[in-house]
Amino acid sequence: MIIGYTALHYGSPYLSYAIRSIIDAVDMYFILYAAQPSHGTRVNGYTLPDSESRYNLYLQANEAAGDKLAWIDGDWTAEGVQRDSIHTICPNAEAVLVLDYDEIWQAGVAREVIELALAGDKWGYRMNMIHYWRSFRRAVLHDPAYPVRVIVPGRTGEGYLHTAPINHMGYAIPTWLLDYKLAVHGHVGQLRHDGWRENKWLANAQQDCHPIGSEYWNPETIEPIDYLPSFMQNHPYWTKEIIE
Repeated sequence: MIIGYTALHYGSPYLSYAIRSIIDAVDMYFILYAAQPSHGTRVNGYTLPDSESRYNLYLQANEAAGDKLAWIDGDWTAEGVQRDSIHTICPNAEAVLVLDYDEIWQAGVAREVIELALAGDKWGYRMNMIHYWRSFRRAVLHDPAYPVRVIVPGRTGEGYLHTAPINHMGYAIPTWLLDYKLAVHGHVGQLRHDGWRENKWLANAQQDCHPIGSEYWNPETIEPIDYLPSFMQNHPYWTKEIIE
């Protein structure tokens, strides 16, 4: 069985679109839902809007995944434990597709990478991403940090799959969600203390934009339809010059 999963806490801006981009390539899709953030940082007194409620996220996931959806609630205190639990929940999976809520796959890529992974000999395969910056028309195109996005259990080692890149929308979000994201971030201790929010985010800077720091995070102008699946033209952010 081929499965996909998302480790979820919030994600209404893109969850249903992300699921839609991979659902045809998997036999089952799992949501591993944590009502509290699992990155080791919890924010007291911060209430997410109703759009991020379990109920609303479930509705989105159910609409996109249909009868392939399996929703699992958990109280994980570490992101790695939350993610790794998929191997206990579904120990007999032939291949596992890793999908974050803010990652949109191009048409056909999910099927392609599963076939390539199964034909290979590695446990995990890292994939290229482009990172959108406050718009669907600006993106970081040359980040060399390839995350593992397909796993073949029972093997060892890692490899690379050089397919069309995954579209990472984690910085094409409203400011209220960006603030929460950084407050509970797994690398909160590494975040810059040089006025990044004001000088990079709110100013919509176009150089040195990563909140921790990366020489590669310099957004470039793109034509989004060259990268995003056509159904993303129905997204409410599609026409926005700046997502605020």
